[in-house]
Amino acid sequence: MEILKEITKDVFEANVPAAKMPERNTSVFERMKLMLQTAYTMMIKTLVSPECEAQLDSDEQLKQLAIRAVCLDAFVRTCRSLDLVLTATGFGIVSTESTAPASRVRVEALIEEMAVEELHTIDLMLQLLVKVNGWGLTEQARQRIPTLFYRPMFLKMWATMPLTSQNWQLAQGRAASADAFLRAEISEEYMDELLQKVRTATLENADIIVVDKCNRFTGDYLSNYELSKGMPNKQMLRAIMEQLESYPDSYPIYVQSRLYAKRHAERYQNKKQDPTFFFM
Repeated sequence: MEILKEITKDVFEANVPAAKMPERNTSVFERMKLMLQTAYTMMIKTLVSPECEAQLDSDEQLKQLAIRAVCLDAFVRTCRSLDLVLTATGFGIVSTESTAPASRVRVEALIEEMAVEELHTIDLMLQLLVKVNGWGLTEQARQRIPTLFYRPMFLKMWATMPLTSQNWQLAQGRAASADAFLRAEISEEYMDELLQKVRTATLENADIIVVDKCNRFTGDYLSNYELSKGMPNKQMLRAIMEQLESYPDSYPIYVQSRLYAKRHAERYQNKKQDPTFFFM
């Protein structure tokens, strides 16, 4: 928890400008200290992993992102209980009975803004964590990258849904459904290999082509979920399958899969001496 010592009032306010207070007024920051500890603990348990916690001390870029994530998470978790008031320089805590707290709408808008900033920060952290030796083998890696559509920024890149905290939660559930359709096209074995390569930053060029096509499919699936009633774009799925079938040497795990064997099973050929002919 060494990085908690680096989160001073100035550092906290630099990462959460809405909580900025006059120099001698530490009311917001003081009330955050316990939640900062909680946010840090949760970040290690659900993102960085205890095995890779020491990496925060050796990687300055990752450490600064972790500090930002902790500050944002603590503020989002605590914001509703702070009795915030909107001032000329940002939000502060109500200090007199004559000052009314900021409206619920303004506070909820602030929380959402900070939550989206936290998603941006986690997105950047994931791009660094996959390069950390050993992180891709942790339980946290499996939880954070359960499908190929794992980065919050993918909503902006591949889907028409705006990035909000609610949309990201919704997208994760629907991405799991899209994953099932994709597995039926590229095989369970190859999808599992792709996910492990994503978690360890070891994708090869041929893999990147498939991952790109899969994420385009998932983005389309999310964008048109209501209109299509959860049905997939079969043309996009066919394009993914054709990529694999056209370059089998580039996809050995797919070629060795049960799905490939089923697709290429030799059909029975009728013979002249057969008493019965089968039409398939």
